[in-house]
Amino acid sequence: MKLRSDINAMTALVYGGAAFLLVVVGFRSILATLGDHIGAMTYLSILALIIEFCLLILYAKAIYGLGPESSDGPSSSSSSGASVASMDSKEISDLTKAVVKVAEMGEGLANLSNGKVRDQIKKEVNDILSKAITK
Repeated sequence: MKLRSDINAMTALVYGGAAFLLVVVGFRSILATLGDHIGAMTYLSILALIIEFCLLILYAKAIYGLGPESSDGPSSSSSSGASVASMDSKEISDLTKAVVKVAEMGEGLANLSNGKVRDQIKKEVNDILSKAITK
């Protein structure tokens, strides 16, 4: 069996190694603190070690199964550039409207993070209260 060298395979190997390390350290700790009494906590600890081992192995297997990631190199950017170049004017105008809308949403978030919205709300509340008091 040939091991892959992509990032998903390396991450899966790290999780697999962590699973085995968890079992070794866990059982070593249980044996060191065992003494002459085996209680409910001992069985609970063993069960927790086994469950955690199985979950880490399952997670590692799932990550390994993802396969190598596709690279986002120059080839993918040139293909996306070619697809934009082949758009007609209606598609380009729709795309431009969507980009403008996203930019406006970003500006709204920037205002929210700067506290401008809070200042506007305070001003509106003050105006409403001023009008209510003068009536």
